[in-house]
Amino acid sequence: MEFTCTYQGMARYLSEAHVGGHRLLVAVPCQVGDLPPTVYALLDTAAEWCVLPEAYADAIGYQAHSSDPPFQLHSRLGLFSGRLCRLPLTFPAEDGEALTIQATFLICPDWPGPVVIGWKGCLERLRFALEPDGEALYFGSA
Repeated sequence: MEFTCTYQGMARYLSEAHVGGHRLLVAVPCQVGDLPPTVYALLDTAAEWCVLPEAYADAIGYQAHSSDPPFQLHSRLGLFSGRLCRLPLTFPAEDGEALTIQATFLICPDWPGPVVIGWKGCLERLRFALEPDGEALYFGSA
């Protein structure tokens, strides 16, 4: 059986990376909102939502409104409350073209962890593959 798939772009991910005091098994480069620096986020296919620490939300000028419904996140770091919002998420490309999608993030004021790229409202909206030998992340729109 032969399987062929094409992707829009490719970027190198980091395995076993340490970012901000956190060990990230698979750290992918991304840009959240209009923030110019690329950050390395934890790629977690088992995470329900993307998670954005409040400091990042403040840096891009997002303010949660008290009228937004609160949401609770159960994680290995504990129980956290936050607000869901849609933000542009860009995967920069070393080869091919960058991909920008509208991703749903949970913004948590107390989140002590890294930026997390999760399933709902993000990974479910794109096609991606990891190639471990070259630590390559291939991505494209779904």
